[in-house]
Amino acid sequence: MPISGDQYRQLGRASAGAVSVVATYESGHDAIVGLTISSYVTLSYEPPLVMYAIQRHTASYSPMVTCRSFGISLLAAGQADIARHFARPRRERGTQMPFDTGTHVRVPLIPEALAQVECVTNEVFMSGDHAIVVGLVEAARAREGEPLLYFGRQYGKFAPLQER
Repeated sequence: MPISGDQYRQLGRASAGAVSVVATYESGHDAIVGLTISSYVTLSYEPPLVMYAIQRHTASYSPMVTCRSFGISLLAAGQADIARHFARPRRERGTQMPFDTGTHVRVPLIPEALAQVECVTNEVFMSGDHAIVVGLVEAARAREGEPLLYFGRQYGKFAPLQER
């Protein structure tokens, strides 16, 4: 018998992850739909594929799984406020955030992010209570800096171990 959802959430809290915002334009509108994730993964190099997971019960679910393209912004250490903003339920977000627009694919991207990835949706499939969205990378750029990390329900940054 599998472990309980509460036990599994505790396990997830023991895992550190890089924080990203995935965003798209809502179909038929210029409204931006975005959410904070720590499930961004580089999936394949040939062809260049990335993936992220989104819970079926979120308000952003429908536009995110039906979109034809999306942008992923890997946040820099100083962007915790942006991560918190997009982690709130969609109805509670209030103010609009500024966005860049992709250079190859019309997708919203977070300015000053550590990396920006422009994707065309390649595949969406269900697994448990999440959809896994796979994107073909059409363009990407990265800059120097430190990543924003999430661990134990807190945002932080990377600290290298001291060498002996």
